[in-house]
Amino acid sequence: MKHLKLFALVGVLAIGAIFLSGCTITDDSTTTETAVINTVASDTNINTTYNNDIVVDEIVTKSNCVADDCLKVDNLDYPVSELESEVLTALDKAIDDEYKARATYEAVIAEYGSVRPFSMIIRAEEQHISSLKAIYDKYGATIPADPYDVSALTVPVTITDSCQLGVEAEIANAALYSDELLPAVTDYEDITTIFTSLMNASDDKHLPAFDKCN
Repeated sequence: MKHLKLFALVGVLAIGAIFLSGCTITDDSTTTETAVINTVASDTNINTTYNNDIVVDEIVTKSNCVADDCLKVDNLDYPVSELESEVLTALDKAIDDEYKARATYEAVIAEYGSVRPFSMIIRAEEQHISSLKAIYDKYGATIPADPYDVSALTVPVTITDSCQLGVEAEIANAALYSDELLPAVTDYEDITTIFTSLMNASDDKHLPAFDKCN
């Protein structure tokens, strides 16, 4: 009887080992398959992003590409088309507001030195302007000149007041995108993506930084 019980126990353990081994093989296979997909994606016009370990592939097209990503689209030449007047107006308002923000923060730095967060956010504003210029290039539109003279701007009398000015500027910037500019470009996936990114930067990054120093 004891021998029978021992034999049964050994059988259960063997089955368990086989089951666990099978699970490991499945996991390895899944990992390998994902790696292959990612390798293939890197050699095509597909942008691969990662969201909570889920691989999301977005095909780069004429309608959604911006700047260097447009190089992935075969037979695409600039300008891709002419912008509608209301879309160009929205683009002009966007870059004007980014010019204004850059000039304002530059004036604060000229007055008080390279102080945080102005010294960091001014570089972000330059990146925002570059992103918008890439859209102008794509559609062959004329990029407006920066109309703001830093030396002519009035700077608040304290750093705290300057931070409050930053708070108000970032709130106004985000509202401009959400309330006026984004509704004007709904037919343009590329411009919508850029505008949304700039709006989120104001709301999620710049505004909290200015709030902290206020």
